[in-house]
Amino acid sequence: MARPVLLPFVAALAAFYGAASFVGSFSGSRACSRVPARVSAEYLERCGPKDSDVPFGSASATGPGATVEFKKRPFGILRYQPGQGGKGAMAMEIIPKSRYPGDPQGQAFAAGVQSGWVVASINGQDMLNEDFGKIMDMLDDEVADPRFSKSTALALEKQGGRLAEPVEAPLSVVFNSVPGYTYKGAALTEDGQDGFAR
Repeated sequence: MARPVLLPFVAALAAFYGAASFVGSFSGSRACSRVPARVSAEYLERCGPKDSDVPFGSASATGPGATVEFKKRPFGILRYQPGQGGKGAMAMEIIPKSRYPGDPQGQAFAAGVQSGWVVASINGQDMLNEDFGKIMDMLDDEVADPRFSKSTALALEKQGGRLAEPVEAPLSVVFNSVPGYTYKGAALTEDGQDGFAR
């Protein structure tokens, strides 16, 4: 009895060309100049805007706060929110404890930094009307995460590099509060694997 030897080969070839034309058909839609970098949903959940974020104008940050000297990075502030028009930066999520004496991720907590406080100055330089991206580059307050290092490098390359160089530690940061502002975000809880999460 003769077996059709050519039939599986033809089926595989048709599947390959069908998949290639399917994948190739989306190549034009990927070029989107308004999207600076593609990041994962987990990254957006962790660092992106939240429904509970309340818009603020950095000029309204006239209330009492604190002057904090951060000796090393990261400071223990997991997320910042830009002000209206992309000006200013508000500390949003602060790790709620110091795990051991000298814990860099406990510096903000130990200094009494509160969610909703605005970065007023860095080493004496006024930050209330600076671009959010420049403030973030100067603070460079990120926990090193190898999962995002490549996407961060690509996004920096696309925008033409950093907007400012990171300030050398130790650095002095003045935070001001916004009178009447109430932080409405979720409290951070400890997670044995990932540190702290919402």
